[in-house]
Amino acid sequence: MTLKQPFAAVMALVLMAMAGLAQAAQDPRELVQDTLDRMTTLIDQNRDRLNKEPEYARQLVREELVPLVDFKRITRMVMGDYFDEASRDQKYRFLDVFKNSLINTYASGVTLYQGQKIEVLPMREEDRKGNYARVRVQGTTDDGKVIPVYFTLFQDGDQWKVVNVFVNGLDLRAVYQAQFAQSMQQYGDLDKAIDNWSAQNADVEEKVDIESAPQSAR
Repeated sequence: MTLKQPFAAVMALVLMAMAGLAQAAQDPRELVQDTLDRMTTLIDQNRDRLNKEPEYARQLVREELVPLVDFKRITRMVMGDYFDEASRDQKYRFLDVFKNSLINTYASGVTLYQGQKIEVLPMREEDRKGNYARVRVQGTTDDGKVIPVYFTLFQDGDQWKVVNVFVNGLDLRAVYQAQFAQSMQQYGDLDKAIDNWSAQNADVEEKVDIESAPQSAR
């Protein structure tokens, strides 16, 4: 079953809700909940503009997504064994390509959000280990499927930043890493692999096993 529209809507809003974690180091759950409330209000107030102006949707995602993600750390992990052989210019070029690709992917999700339920779950003792934290979120699709989303965050100084996301058990960082390795096998050249990168090519929506997701209690 494809869930491109409800998945994109839920993921876009959840990712932007995590923007609060780029603020001062407070309780991660409280920051997520506060920002989620702010973002739902913002989307509702600007729905007409978001539908009419694709660039505004990208701007909104760019402003909220970029501060919360540790793109340098994720770029290193996605490039995997090829990171060390890449030049400094290639590393930063892929960082920009990867970042912009995610922005374009989730900008479409903002316009698809129509009040789907998104719940930030309480933090448990095992969700905090040193400088790492896990924030658990549940998104419900239009047909009642509950998609568990786990964010792995790293606290660097006084900021929390996302370093990985698990969606219904799927490790997104591993998916993108496999995609980059496949591109290198296909092109055999770092520049070509970077130039042809697109987060959409990973088909994350198709890899999420929505059939295994539980139905929401009604």
